[in-house]
Amino acid sequence: MNPQLLFNEYFEIDQGILDQYGALNICLEADLPLFIDPFLLFSSDDPVYQELHEKIVNHLIYLRKVAVDDPNIGLTPFQFPEIRQNWLGLCKWGNQGKGLGRIFAKNLVASFNGFYRNFGNETITDKSHIEKLTLVGSGIGRDFISDFTTNLIFEYLLEYTETFAKKFLLPEQRKTFTVRCTFNEKLMVWGTKSFELPYFYKKDREEDFILLTPVDLLTKDEAFICHSDFTSQFRAIANSLENEALRDAINHYFRAKLPITPRKADIEYAINLTVQKYPEILDYYIKKKELEKDKAAALSTEKLKQLRDELLTTLTEFCKHIFENSDFYNIAPSTYSEALKRAHFLKEVIENNDGYRIFYKNGKPIASEDTIQRIFRLTWFASPLDVNSEVNNGRGPADYKVSFGNRDSTIIEFKLGSSTSLKRNLKNQTEIYKKASKSISDIKVILCYKRPEILKVNRILKEMKQENAENIVIIDASMKVSASKA
Repeated sequence: MNPQLLFNEYFEIDQGILDQYGALNICLEADLPLFIDPFLLFSSDDPVYQELHEKIVNHLIYLRKVAVDDPNIGLTPFQFPEIRQNWLGLCKWGNQGKGLGRIFAKNLVASFNGFYRNFGNETITDKSHIEKLTLVGSGIGRDFISDFTTNLIFEYLLEYTETFAKKFLLPEQRKTFTVRCTFNEKLMVWGTKSFELPYFYKKDREEDFILLTPVDLLTKDEAFICHSDFTSQFRAIANSLENEALRDAINHYFRAKLPITPRKADIEYAINLTVQKYPEILDYYIKKKELEKDKAAALSTEKLKQLRDELLTTLTEFCKHIFENSDFYNIAPSTYSEALKRAHFLKEVIENNDGYRIFYKNGKPIASEDTIQRIFRLTWFASPLDVNSEVNNGRGPADYKVSFGNRDSTIIEFKLGSSTSLKRNLKNQTEIYKKASKSISDIKVILCYKRPEILKVNRILKEMKQENAENIVIIDASMKVSASKA
């Protein structure tokens, strides 16, 4: 059985073809935690990318005008679906995101009639940037950048994908799809166009197309212009202002809003108040980022390489190992026993089959809890059991809930042995999840990179009288000495 985890595996083409074309080799089982950064369009020397940036900004200016001129227009023009076919986002399994719905639309209309009413009329920066809307507490977050940008350049991405499909895929691997992708300002409606695109079908899913994305538009975690970067540079930006009167006024106002011993939340609050009083500081921050635009592409390339090294390579190698060395897909379902088998399989591969190597790059550990969760999810590929990640039943999200019908369910939690909150979480977290989910079983998987971490975990379990508990699986992912040296 071929797992066909990645695009090139599913369509049986060499990954080098994608690399040469400049497209990301996406995973077809779960979103990759990447998104399009509009600043990479702005900073590019490619005139096509620069035109796309103008298109995005101009549409946002158009929406601002609509929101101000006709407050009774309704929320429809301000809502945007997630374009799931690019397989980019935060889903750890599948590609079903939420998009920008009514709450986002209300926040956007309110922002355009409030703090951001002058968006598009900036004089300090070279261009307007949509990321500006995420810099201060307007209820518009990081997801806005990804979903809004993708919607506005959707037609370009479809053309980009169609060109690839016609050149490199077989006729039976392509199909014509009619897609909503062009906006008519006069009618205020999105129109459709037809494209010949990669045809994707698996028996447990409906047919769909796949959207490719150029690698040089992608980044991970945060955009080049983002709230966390702005707050970290706030004081440096304020102190660098050439206008002495404005510099002194901002610094005085900011210090006046801080308590004697400020915490992080106090600083964030003081920054927010200062921006409300002196909104031009946002433009000075963005101007600084414009002057540093040459760094944007290099930074995104570094982030993408990190994701490829830490996640894609790891997932691919581990998934192949599953299919070659397990019988997970020929066994009767029982959520606890199957979850425990998979946890022990993960342990066996890492500890005794050199699997630990995929969790290291250049001798340094790279796997976070998120990486381990994604890898574990792939051991359920083609399983008849229902596996949900970060299911939330009222007490916060658990890592996984595995279900078979209404009466058989198991909660699985993943932790790093280095976690400072490990003991508290082991005591409280899973029990809370079990009560909220009405689950009858739970499993805890703890990944340790160093021998002292294993000793620490065993000490905690001994204190809790759970040192031999079947449902707690400790995985030793420390670097191993070769048999010859041993």
